[in-house]
Amino acid sequence: MARIAGLVAKKNIKGELTHITIDVKKHKDAIAPFLEQMGLSTKTAFQLDRERGITIEEARKRTKKYLETLPWKK
Repeated sequence: MARIAGLVAKKNIKGELTHITIDVKKHKDAIAPFLEQMGLSTKTAFQLDRERGITIEEARKRTKKYLETLPWKK
């Protein structure tokens, strides 16, 4: 088997491949879809917060709705 930087393969006594260790920093582009599919994504806290956020249009609707509830003096 050829050696690839950032990959470490482990075999059992029978010579069967049992474990692979992957350096995510070196192979991020190749492994990222798999990690996301498995729920092990390497997203930052900012990225996760951004995904849970609301759109500008939704913020405008909420703000307008809130302002309409305020007791404005005429």
